[in-house]
Amino acid sequence: MATELTPPKPTLTLQDELFLFSSLMLGTCFFLPWRAEQAPSDFLSDSGFISMLWWLVLLAIAAAPLTVRLPQVRPWAGLFAVFCVQNALLLTGGSDYGAQLTRLFALAMLVLAARPAVIQATDFAMKRLNAQKSEVSSHWGTALRGVQFSAQEFYTKVEQAIAAREWPGVELLRVLHREAGLLSHSREYLRVVRQRQVFDLCAAHLGKDYFFTLREAEIKPPLSLASLLIFLSALGMLLTWSVNSFGFLPGLIQFFSLLALGLFVLWNTLRMGLTRLDGLLLRLPVIGPVYETFFRSSTTYFQHDTRMVFLKLMDELVKEQVDTETSAKGIKLLSCFEHRPLFDDFYKIRERPTDGGRK
Repeated sequence: MATELTPPKPTLTLQDELFLFSSLMLGTCFFLPWRAEQAPSDFLSDSGFISMLWWLVLLAIAAAPLTVRLPQVRPWAGLFAVFCVQNALLLTGGSDYGAQLTRLFALAMLVLAARPAVIQATDFAMKRLNAQKSEVSSHWGTALRGVQFSAQEFYTKVEQAIAAREWPGVELLRVLHREAGLLSHSREYLRVVRQRQVFDLCAAHLGKDYFFTLREAEIKPPLSLASLLIFLSALGMLLTWSVNSFGFLPGLIQFFSLLALGLFVLWNTLRMGLTRLDGLLLRLPVIGPVYETFFRSSTTYFQHDTRMVFLKLMDELVKEQVDTETSAKGIKLLSCFEHRPLFDDFYKIRERPTDGGRK
C-alpha cells in the first residue's frame, strides 16, 4: 500500500527574496517625496477621483509581495504594479529622491517578478514527462523482488555523490508525481537539472518488491507572454529613466547606445566563446528566455560534448549507487540484470532469411 507523502515545505530562493525585498522597498517609496517634497501617501486622505487612483497604486504595490510563492501569478502582479507606478511617475513628473528610488525598485521588482529560468524548465519538464507523448531521451529501470529500501536515504546518498563531483550549474530538487489522478497518492522523485537537461530518479516499493528508475529529457521552455511583456516594459522604463535623468536627446543617445551594446553581446556570446556567460544568461529570469529564443542560434561543440558527457556520468552515477545499495543487502541480481532500457523487448527484430526469402 502506498504511503501518502507530505509535500516538501517551500523555501524562498534568492530570486524570491530579492523580489520580496524590492516590492517592500517599493511600498516604502510610496511614502517618500516624489515631487515638491510631497509623497503619494499625502493624497490618500483627499476626496475625489485622484485619491482613488492613488489608492489603486498603493493596493497594486501591496499585492505584489503576496504573490512571492505564486510563480504563475507573480509576473502579472508585477506587471500591473509597475504599470500603475510608472503611469503615476509620468503624471506627477516626480524628480525627488523618492521618485528616483521608486524607479529603481520598480525596475528590479519587474525583472525579478518573472518566473526563474530553471524552475520554469522543471515545471514544464514535469508536464511533458507525465504526458503520453513526452520526449524522453533515456529511460531505464530495474526491479528487485522481496527487498525494501529507504527512498530518502537513497536520494540523500545520490545528492551527496553529485555534490562530491562538483558539476557546475547542477540543481537538485524534490518533486512529487501523482500515481494516477488528482486524488491518488504521490511519489517523491529526485530531480537533477543542468541547463535544459532534466533527470527524474525514482526509488519506490511496489507491494513487497522495490524498483529504481531513471529518465532523462532535454527541455527547451518557450518564451512566455509574461516574460516578453516584462522585457519590453523594462526597456521602456530604462528609456524613460534615461530621458528624465540626462535630457531628451542625450538620454536617447545613451539608451540606444547601451541597447546596441547589449544586443551585440547577446548575439555574439557563443561566437566569442563566452560559455560561462552563456550559461549565466540561460539561467537569468526574463533575459534567459529572450536570449535563448532570439539570440542563441547555435550550440558549440563544447556545449554539446558536455551535455553528452553529463548524460553518461549521471547515468553511471545512479547505477553505481543502485549497485552499492543492493550489494549492501547481499544482492547480486544487477550484475546479470544490466539496467536495460524499459520496454527493451517490446520491439522485436525480424531475422532476415538466409536463403533470400525462398522456402
